[in-house]
Amino acid sequence: MKKYLICGIALIVFTNIFILGGVFYNRSGEPTAQLVLSEREARLPYLSGFEKENSGVGLSISWRALANEKGELAYYNNRSINLTKEQLRALGFTELEVSEDGWAQERTLFFALEYNGEQYQKSLANAQSYYEKALARFELDTNDEQLKYAKERASEAYQQELHRNSRLFFLEAAQDYKTLATKYAAQSNIVIVKGNAKPYFNDYSKDHSLHLRALLVNRINVPAHFVETLASLKTSRGQTKPDYSVTVNWGKRLEPWIVDIQMN
Repeated sequence: MKKYLICGIALIVFTNIFILGGVFYNRSGEPTAQLVLSEREARLPYLSGFEKENSGVGLSISWRALANEKGELAYYNNRSINLTKEQLRALGFTELEVSEDGWAQERTLFFALEYNGEQYQKSLANAQSYYEKALARFELDTNDEQLKYAKERASEAYQQELHRNSRLFFLEAAQDYKTLATKYAAQSNIVIVKGNAKPYFNDYSKDHSLHLRALLVNRINVPAHFVETLASLKTSRGQTKPDYSVTVNWGKRLEPWIVDIQMN
């Protein structure tokens, strides 16, 4: 019995050393990226406050991809991008995996994410254009209930884009880190992370696409000394302004950690 107990304790100690070693390595040297995110991108649990004594809380990273179709009201949490078969093969997927009858497992790739840049401006302009078109149609017949509803829906989507939606956008994927790091070395609003993705073929449109499934690390633990800073906050649909800003570093393993939290 003692032998099993000793083995169990040794396994726990070894596991903790391994985890702490990974954390230390990730944070050693200069960070690969640093971004100051808002409540829009580093999100509190919905309608949930922080207990002061609870140090096991985290912020989720909210990100998305630009809508494939212009002029349409984009699904907010879009995680799909149109690619050609050649582009999918360049990401390491086989001919069978990208064929019309193929099936592929998720694959880990490197993602370049852009914060508050051109992708967000395109999304904002698209939401504004969609609203202006809906408003113009409604003004031609203000008694039409369907046009009124469409106008109100477009207005709400535009306000969401202005004040609440995440400004962290997917740019592109690659098989290796160096390709993206070299390409975006001069842009301080770009972070490179790891994520899972898989190809998809649409039988109706005959388009190939890449489904961006998830980031490998999508949750950032809040250090104990910052928990009290966030203790009184709750997220709600009525917010129009971020309540806080979070300085986040990404390290050698492309994993994030919180450096600072400031109330706005």
